[in-house]
Amino acid sequence: MKKYIITLILTSASFASAQPAQSQAKEQPKTQLEAFAAETGAVIIKGYTDIGKVTGMGSVEVDCREFTNAQSGRRSYGMVINVKESGRLEREDNSLIDFDEIPSLISGIDYIGKINKDVTKLHNFEATYTTKGDFAITVFNNAKGELEIAVKSGRFGRASAFLTMQQLGQLRSLILSAKEKIESIK
Repeated sequence: MKKYIITLILTSASFASAQPAQSQAKEQPKTQLEAFAAETGAVIIKGYTDIGKVTGMGSVEVDCREFTNAQSGRRSYGMVINVKESGRLEREDNSLIDFDEIPSLISGIDYIGKINKDVTKLHNFEATYTTKGDFAITVFNNAKGELEIAVKSGRFGRASAFLTMQQLGQLRSLILSAKEKIESIK
């Protein structure tokens, strides 16, 4: 009986000591912008320009960002995509996207914008592009076989909006405009 109790205590202690390491790993910055924004002991200047908004079933807003460490002069560039749900909950979350990740995001949108149900021999499909900062775009076919777009943002309480293929094109244009704005100030 004593052996069983000791084993249980050791197992519980091992589990308890593993918890902080797991929670710390989840909180690590995933993007350069997140790391920059989390710096302490320095003045961080955040510049931004609103680029635009696409409204479907929910909304997706895009703005470009410039973070500057006032002491060192070091800068980081990117954009923020804010997703707001429609309906009763109206959850909202945003994702930071580093400047160097924008071209691959645009390529992902281009691929998703051309996809159709022939991508698989099975009846239903979905194709998802995800950034380091937890922004995701998914194209899928609904029960009627029509293509729909889901846009999600956030790590934990993710917010989702649903767009048409035409609205996906508008979102792509906003992202491209944010990229061009950043290029003009670099």
